[in-house]
Amino acid sequence: MKSKTFLIKFAKWLPALFITACSCYLSSQPSIEHMPDFWNADKLVHLVCFGGLAFWVAFGVGTKLSAKWRIILPVLLTSAYGFIDEIHQSFTPGRSCSVWDWCADTLGALLGSLAFYAVCRLHRH
Repeated sequence: MKSKTFLIKFAKWLPALFITACSCYLSSQPSIEHMPDFWNADKLVHLVCFGGLAFWVAFGVGTKLSAKWRIILPVLLTSAYGFIDEIHQSFTPGRSCSVWDWCADTLGALLGSLAFYAVCRLHRH
């Protein structure tokens, strides 16, 4: 029974782990083809990607925590990953570390975490 519970808990983290792996791979590339081409498009990409990551981190965290921590913990974890990712990019040729990208990551994390919380509340009713 314990192994089944562990597998279920692990499976809940698979979407977040997949997004993190894709993000790590992409941030290791000197450049990314087929990016949107408008002013600050990269900030929108950061916002959407890290919003999605935070949504799935919130799914992994689950609903057993208080409402406050179901929102805050995914934001903290996702923002911390965004910070680490920016540092990682500073060592990648052709890439740079940007505090504004990290801000977009963190804002996206907040929006994604709030979206998961809202979905859970709507699902209850």
